[in-house]
Amino acid sequence: MPRFPEAHALMEQALRHVLAEQQKILKRPDSNELIPVLSSLCGLAIKTGTMLADGFNRVNSTSHLTREAREIETIVDDLSESLWRPIQVSVSSIYERIEKSLKPKPGEHGFVAEVRSHYHNIRLRLLEQMLGARMLALSSDLGNETERIWQQFLEQHLGPMFRVLRGGYICDHQGNKSCQVDLIVVPAFAQVFVPGDSKGGKAHVLVDQVISAIMVTSNLTTEKLKSDWRKLQSLPRFPDQDKDYPHLKGHPWPFCYILAAQSDSAEDLKEAWCELCRGGVTAVVPQFVIALDTGFMFCGLRKWPAPRFPGNYVEADDVHTETGIRSGLGLAWLIAQNQGRLAAIQGQALGHINRFARLLDRASMHESVPATYSPRFNTFFKMVPIAGIIEWGSAVCWAHNRLELWSVVRKKSDTKTRWDIELLKPGVDPATLDHRSYTKFLRWFRYGATVHAGRLVAIEEWINHGSKTGHKRRIVVFDTISGEEITGPLVDGLTAVSEVTRIQASVEASLPSADRIVCKVNPAS
Repeated sequence: MPRFPEAHALMEQALRHVLAEQQKILKRPDSNELIPVLSSLCGLAIKTGTMLADGFNRVNSTSHLTREAREIETIVDDLSESLWRPIQVSVSSIYERIEKSLKPKPGEHGFVAEVRSHYHNIRLRLLEQMLGARMLALSSDLGNETERIWQQFLEQHLGPMFRVLRGGYICDHQGNKSCQVDLIVVPAFAQVFVPGDSKGGKAHVLVDQVISAIMVTSNLTTEKLKSDWRKLQSLPRFPDQDKDYPHLKGHPWPFCYILAAQSDSAEDLKEAWCELCRGGVTAVVPQFVIALDTGFMFCGLRKWPAPRFPGNYVEADDVHTETGIRSGLGLAWLIAQNQGRLAAIQGQALGHINRFARLLDRASMHESVPATYSPRFNTFFKMVPIAGIIEWGSAVCWAHNRLELWSVVRKKSDTKTRWDIELLKPGVDPATLDHRSYTKFLRWFRYGATVHAGRLVAIEEWINHGSKTGHKRRIVVFDTISGEEITGPLVDGLTAVSEVTRIQASVEASLPSADRIVCKVNPAS
């Protein structure tokens, strides 16, 4: 098993990301001019793949890959500026994440990562066992071995307070009987009927003594999911549940699960789940569907102890899928639910179950951004005020990787009459534009290149920014109270935004007072 499973998973993701960046460049019409970038990305992909193939357990640092990824970004930015075209390639961030994951933080966050890694490794061990069982030629032998592996896993992790029966039927006191269930989890003290009294024979268990009913398969296709789901509908009801256990009112009895070694894609399984719900097959809904090679799924009808998130999932067809490094947490929730149910029916303290569930919730939390996210070309949350009523707009473009240009909005101080359109080139009538064409007529300003001095703000504007030889850069100045653009010889002589402080006093002396501006813009005040 990987010593640092999260780092191993990130390394695999890094390899896919580098190859995806290569593909993105190959699809460009100017790809023949970007051979240096493609060559560098190819080298990084080879080194990443080699490290994975050689075994990640011996790896203590990936700093050399991080340095190479940063060097590639420098090559890309230099080439972009030389060609005067944006070439947005970002590869260093995920390698930085890998380096951090190889050095777990002490304290709570590090422990949460260890828990996530622990169940990830358990999942991989189980999957290896079941893949090894594929050597069995007969499907019946494979099915028996798959059930046996799951049985041993549950017995080991649930402990001596439980019995895990392999193959049997669940009955009620009126003689109603379910279809055959692959695994039945009961308390150790449960009364179990085994016709013929043979060891390991098919058991008959009364529904009021069942904790969970589990369907097991080697390969979970969408059709197999539908078949097992419909078999679970045959489980008899427990009419005295609310009387015997009023604190479990509204909870399913018993818990139901579908477990598999391999499966169709998570998207296909989710669609099959929703199809069953649309068809009204929801009398019995599994708490979890777990496929060791894919991940696990649950819906809005999950019950304690269960994932709290997504909190707005409350219906049977609100299905959440968890894949990747968090896939093993489905096994942890399976154990937690069975232990929680036994503790609840025996009247034991439930604090340890709740604390474990909170730990699993923290282990399930995702980063706010994906592992491949890079701030290099980030444009989120940049529509912010500049000064006064001058703000950054909603449109962005790149002349090249190092030149980020934005539109600028001049808004009214009266919010009821706010100007929703960005500053346009001279002579353009906003009424003649629609949302698809107006960006062609915007004025473009270098993001962040501003200086605020008194009631003035200077911004760096780029004209004809798409031309390497024909572009022009100039400094424009706005009155932050009225929003008017200041023109004249003083402004024309500026070569940098910082020089606005030199002309501040002279310009402000010629402007109307702030009180008159406010009355003009917002007469109601």
